Amino acid sequence: MSYDIWVDADSVPVNLRQIILRAASRLGCACRFVADRELADVKRYIADDTFRKRQQAREQGESDPDRLKAIKSEVRMEIVSTGENSADDFIVQGARKGSLCITHDIPLAARLLEKGCIVIDDRGYRYTEDEIRVKLADRLVNQELRSWGVFAQQQGKIDAARQKCFADMLDKTLTHMQKEEK
Repeated sequence: MSYDIWVDADSVPVNLRQIILRAASRLGCACRFVADRELADVKRYIADDTFRKRQQAREQGESDPDRLKAIKSEVRMEIVSTGENSADDFIVQGARKGSLCITHDIPLAARLLEKGCIVIDDRGYRYTEDEIRVKLADRLVNQELRSWGVFAQQQGKIDAARQKCFADMLDKTLTHMQKEEK
């Protein structure tokens, strides 16, 4: 696979990370989870996936210890320093045109769209360049309302319906990317 997935992992819940991990595993594409802390579930997946890949290589006759050691999961956990936009900057720097990026961060989504990335959020919404301008404007209005003490409605928890919406959008987007690659 020549495409990759970048995840703004600080805000993506565990149940959605599991959906992303299964999709990346199924397709064999590179996947980067970027956060300012280690995510135990992603770390565990990487260890298990690396073990599985090495075991498969052994079963296929690979016995060279150096070659076996070089076999690793396509999933990476990128830990960045704590600080404003450190994860965002890392993702923007690493992602390339055509990368699939998953974030709930509107300014990050705008930066990635400018770069030619495909961007979906953790609710199953795919951002477009036209719509991102509206989202940025809404975000500014909501910030202003919060500064006046008026609180905008918060996002609800990710229930089963929202989880399915995300999984469907992820699958639809990855299927489209596969078709375009051929």
